[in-house]
Amino acid sequence: MSKPRPIHPEAIPGEPLAVRWVVNTSPLSVGEVRKAPGTFGPMLEYGVIERALVEGDGVWTWLAPEQSWAEHGPRIRDALSSALDLEGWEVEGGSADLLRLVATDVVGNQLAGYIRSHGGQITVVANDAESVDLDFGGACEDCPASGQTLHQRIETAIRARYPKFKTVRRIGKGNRPAWLNMPGQNC
Repeated sequence: MSKPRPIHPEAIPGEPLAVRWVVNTSPLSVGEVRKAPGTFGPMLEYGVIERALVEGDGVWTWLAPEQSWAEHGPRIRDALSSALDLEGWEVEGGSADLLRLVATDVVGNQLAGYIRSHGGQITVVANDAESVDLDFGGACEDCPASGQTLHQRIETAIRARYPKFKTVRRIGKGNRPAWLNMPGQNC
């Protein structure tokens, strides 16, 4: 049996029952976990973990509403770390929910410092299981380098974590949902 993988939790803003476990998930495919090996499997099967999604750099988990991270967090971390090296995973490939989470994390966390340093704001507006629509606001809106940011930074970062990703589109002012054009949206 191999040594458990290094793993650490990241809280998901606005979702107290969710944690993203940052860990190398190779060779698993990305998508929704239907079945898992080791002690992680029964946690998912019997309702300690309500849902789990696998991406290239982590596993997103949601506790069932009656559970607590204080009680189960360390056990879930250890079970997941050990299970990643076992066979018996069933992952339903591709997920619009997962792509939205990854894209939002990329623009809101992973690349947020870069985006803010240029006076910009980028919002995930829509997506499906293979593509993402982004709205560029602030200084990004009219920036001549926005295409480079879109393709060389954002697209590359999303694809590294979600290999089934195919396209990213920048929507223009005329294609924005009405809520993005309201005062106070910084776009």
